[in-house]
Amino acid sequence: MTVDFLNTLADELEQDQATLQRELEEIELLLRQAATEVERHEGRRVQAEERLAQIEREQRAPEQLVEARVQLLTQTRRATTMQSQLEVLGGKQRVLLRYRTRIESALPVIRAAASGDVASAGIAIPSAVPGLTGNGQAGAVSAAVLAAQEQMRREIARQMHDGPAQSIANIALQAQIVQRLFERDPARAAQALAELVGMVQQALEATKTFIFDVRPMVLDDLGLVPTLRRSAAERTRRSGVAVHFDSVGTDGRLSMGVESGLFRMIDDAVSAYIAVHATAVTIRLDWSENAVRVTVVGKSPRAEQTAEQRAKATVAAARRDRAMPDALASMIHEQEEVDAERNAGLPAAALTEIEQRAAGLGIAVTVADDRWQIELATGH
Repeated sequence: MTVDFLNTLADELEQDQATLQRELEEIELLLRQAATEVERHEGRRVQAEERLAQIEREQRAPEQLVEARVQLLTQTRRATTMQSQLEVLGGKQRVLLRYRTRIESALPVIRAAASGDVASAGIAIPSAVPGLTGNGQAGAVSAAVLAAQEQMRREIARQMHDGPAQSIANIALQAQIVQRLFERDPARAAQALAELVGMVQQALEATKTFIFDVRPMVLDDLGLVPTLRRSAAERTRRSGVAVHFDSVGTDGRLSMGVESGLFRMIDDAVSAYIAVHATAVTIRLDWSENAVRVTVVGKSPRAEQTAEQRAKATVAAARRDRAMPDALASMIHEQEEVDAERNAGLPAAALTEIEQRAAGLGIAVTVADDRWQIELATGH
C-alpha cells in the first residue's frame, strides 16, 4: 500500500508540475502586458494631474475645473486598478514558483522511495493517510491546524469588514453624492469630488497596510532586513512612537519559515511595547555566518521620570492614603496596579506566544528581568 501511495503521489505531482509550468508561462505574458498598461495609465494620470494644476493656476471656469478633476479621478482609478492587478499577478507568480521548486525537490526522493526502502529515502508517511496504520495523533494535529486556519480566516474577514470593505462602501456612497451634485450644483460637486479622491487614496493606503500586516510580499522577495526597515517606518508613522531599526554585519537570506517566524515575533514584540506605552522601540539585528541575533528593546515610560519625581510621587501617595476614604483609596490602588502591569514591559501573553513560535523554529529566546528587552537567536 505504501509503494502504491508513493507512486500515485509522484504521478499527481508530475501532473501538477506540468500544469504549473503552463500557468507560469501565462502569468509571465500577463505580467508583461500589465506592466505596459501600468506605464501607459500612469503617464495619462500624470498628464491629467498637470492639466488640473494648470487650470487651477489660471483660475479657469468652474466647468473646466470640474472636468479636469473628473479626468484625474478616472485616470487615477485606472492606474490604481492596473497596479493592483500587477501586484496580484506578481504575488501569484512567486507562490507558484515556490510550489514548483518544492515539487522539483520532492519528486526524485518520492520516486526513489517507491522503488526501494522508504526509510532510506528519508520520508515519513503520515499516519492519517488512508490505508496506512496510525494512532490518531495525525488526526488530532490536523484538527488543530484546521482550527488555527479557521481562526485566521475569521480574523482576516473581520479586519476586511472593518477596514477596506467599510472604506469602499463609503466611497460608493460619496460617488453617488457626487453624481447627484453634478446635476444640481457643479461647484459643490467639485468639492465633493475632491473629497472622493481623498477617500480613494486613504482606502488604497489602508488596503496596502492591511496586506502588509497579513503577509508582507517584500519579505519573500528581498528578505528580513528590508521588510523590518519598512515595518519600523510604518509603525512609527501609524503609532507616533519612534521605532528605530539597525542591522549590523552582512545580512543574508534565511529559510522561508525562519524569516517568516522572526518577522512575526519581532513585529509582535514591537506592537506589544507600543501597546504598553513605550516611549521608543529599537530593533537591532547582529549577523554572523548563517545566524542572526535579534534584540528588541522598549523604552519604559518610567525611564523618563527622574529619581526626585518618583520620590515625590511616593510621598504624595502616602499622604493621600491617610487623607481619603478607604473605598476611594482602594479604587486608586487598583488603577495603579493596572498601570504598573502595563508598565512592566512585554506582556505575559505576548511573551508566551513568541516563545511558542520560537520553540517550533529552534530559535532561542532571552528576556530581560524587567521585560523591556527580548533577544531572539537563530543557529542554536
